[in-house]
Amino acid sequence: MKLNGIYCLLLCSMAFNSWASKCDKYFTTQQLHQLKANEFVEEDSTKRQATAIELVNCIDNSDPEIRDGIVFEGLSFWLRNQQLTIPTTQTLFSSLNQILSTENTDPNNFSQPFAALILAEVVRADRISPYLTDKQRQEVVNTATNYMASIDDYRGFDDTTGWRHAVAHSADLFLQLALNKQITAVQLKQLLEGISSQVVAKNQHFYHYGEPKRLALATIYIVLRGELTQPELQLFFDNIVDPSPFENWGSVYSSNIGLAKLHNSRSFLSELYTITASSKNPQLEKLRPIIKLALKKL
Repeated sequence: MKLNGIYCLLLCSMAFNSWASKCDKYFTTQQLHQLKANEFVEEDSTKRQATAIELVNCIDNSDPEIRDGIVFEGLSFWLRNQQLTIPTTQTLFSSLNQILSTENTDPNNFSQPFAALILAEVVRADRISPYLTDKQRQEVVNTATNYMASIDDYRGFDDTTGWRHAVAHSADLFLQLALNKQITAVQLKQLLEGISSQVVAKNQHFYHYGEPKRLALATIYIVLRGELTQPELQLFFDNIVDPSPFENWGSVYSSNIGLAKLHNSRSFLSELYTITASSKNPQLEKLRPIIKLALKKL
């Protein structure tokens, strides 16, 4: 038994080291920290493009200062300041889309949540200055919704390794897609269905890292597009307040599955109500009574 435990630890260590070395092939730790020390200023455009593409190899790094504070912040800075060329941004789009659309091979599960977060920035760039084709936009909508529905690792924050936060990061991607006027009504409906897939988490998980608010914000921006019909929105909320597989909401109190369903559904609806409560926006004013009625049913 002890040998099996040692063998497992050895395999886990080997897997961790293989992932860590991906980043090491392109950067030393000192080089990465120097990027941030320089406030991501790189005057040589050719070098900046190459660095941006290579940074994707570090999204699985177990050090949050590198993964979040350098890789994400650096790419976000360059994208938001339009310092990356279209070919570079297209390469980022393809790389991140592939990470999200293929089976997770990162034993620590950092790569996919951070691919979603960075892809949100890449998609935002298309909203500001369009560069994606209609086919690529459909591709990323498919990838985003499929990944959201597949999430079953709900680890949020760890004092040592920082954030994973897969659902919240995916919701940020949904939000940026919803803001993009090139995203069609059919695609918005697809995004709404993707959100519905994680309003109630799997595995009896109770959300406690702010995921319902992020899901609610993405929902709000889908609604604000004004592309979805009232029956489509009503169906979305009807699905949320459906007590299945329980007979009714009164019977959820006898199991953790039921309590988690109630907790997560109520948290999501409460966040939506808080956001819309004092809004004067016509789209949100129409939504408010639907949310209020849904809350009363729980």
